Amino acid sequence: MKWNEEEAPKTAMETLNLISGVTLWEEMVRDRRLFCIEKCQNNKVVNMLRPKCTERRYLDVLLLKRESKKQIPMFCYSQRIKGLMRSFQEGEMLLPDVYVYIDDYWKIIHEKQSTARRSASDLLKRTIIKGKEVLPMGSVDQIIETHFLRDQLFLLWPKLDLCLVNAQETSIHSINMFRSIVETLTESYGLEVDLNIEGSFISLKFENLTLKDSVLVEEELQNSPAFTGFSGTEIWAEVSLPSGLEEEEVEFKVKDLHFIFKTVSNVIEIIEEEESDNKLADSLVEISRVITEKDQDSK
Repeated sequence: MKWNEEEAPKTAMETLNLISGVTLWEEMVRDRRLFCIEKCQNNKVVNMLRPKCTERRYLDVLLLKRESKKQIPMFCYSQRIKGLMRSFQEGEMLLPDVYVYIDDYWKIIHEKQSTARRSASDLLKRTIIKGKEVLPMGSVDQIIETHFLRDQLFLLWPKLDLCLVNAQETSIHSINMFRSIVETLTESYGLEVDLNIEGSFISLKFENLTLKDSVLVEEELQNSPAFTGFSGTEIWAEVSLPSGLEEEEVEFKVKDLHFIFKTVSNVIEIIEEEESDNKLADSLVEISRVITEKDQDSK
């Protein structure tokens, strides 16, 4: 089955091959079903403690193939969910680039559903705010919904009932996908970004910045080839998405885009936060003074 950009990332299978170190389609889909049943699913101790496929990547293959739940090894899948929930509760980074059903994504991040979802539009219309941890982006006419939670990106395809957890190595293959992630990161990091899109070539201009020492800024920007320069209030970056026209195109991954925003965040002065911290410090000093005076009066 071929994936188009209205359904799921067309490079998903290549990504899975890359991060698991094996040719998933050839080695796993061909003969792993029987192997999985005989050597893993029928032995729950093995499945729980020593699954036979690396990081349970066989699940990702089945989910991306749109297999029915009857064909999914649900005990194995339940172990993935338990592992993700445990990692999330303990504040750890989640296993990167794994797929789960959307309902299970909400369970992982402890978001309670007050009403049943009836359609993809219902999902996209929901406003999900948990402090400032989850920042939902997108409108009902967009395919992808992106969340940013604890420095990790989650990509949701409601029509497929799939969520990509802690997206990192996954290639950004479409403008819609790029926009959704940029909008989420822009709000998450409190930045202003102007996009100029020409085909698969995209320039980003981070505006209205208060930069730190120019030497530090230059050193930081050298860590990513995407950056092309900076001024007193702006930083410029350029990226190119795979167009499919060249045989050996360099993939632009989710982690590459996230790194651009992290770098910009590292080189700017957060004046509002500093002022807030100063006010808080002053308040604490004043409170301490008042308490001391009251103690002295009582004596």
